[in-house]
Amino acid sequence: MRKMRKKLSVTFLSLQLLFIAPVIADSVAGMGSDEFKQDQAELLMDSQHSQEPPGRTPEKMIASYYADYFHGQTTANGETFNQYAMTCAHKTLPFNTRLRVTNPQNGKSVEVRVNDRGPYLPDRDIDLSFGAAKKIGLIRPGVAEVEVYILHPENSTHLNEYAVN
Repeated sequence: MRKMRKKLSVTFLSLQLLFIAPVIADSVAGMGSDEFKQDQAELLMDSQHSQEPPGRTPEKMIASYYADYFHGQTTANGETFNQYAMTCAHKTLPFNTRLRVTNPQNGKSVEVRVNDRGPYLPDRDIDLSFGAAKKIGLIRPGVAEVEVYILHPENSTHLNEYAVN
């Protein structure tokens, strides 16, 4: 009985290998090619935002804020969320990206750092911590259009144009 089971197992594994091997071969074909390496390099560069520095024009985004319920919980990058820290959540920007967020209604700005993912509502682009939202006057309206400028070392000569109030 044992020999029979062993033969069936070997036969079954051989058949699996026979059907799966071509699929694996197709999926790894070309992995050493220059085209694959180039695509991966572009993806890596894009994910680190190390291509061209962004322009001097801030991007308009819809902002909201989050506070009490999440205070003390773990953020997406592993930090403990502090509602009074100058941080924010963004869906795609890399963690630790520094942003200058300006409320065009009153001209107030704040510098924040991306340490979380979100917001998860389809009409929102950025979630500020309570402390950051308070600095730019976002608490009362709760949601507002803001101007967001990515702060890169390459753009340090322009930082004085976007002074924090």
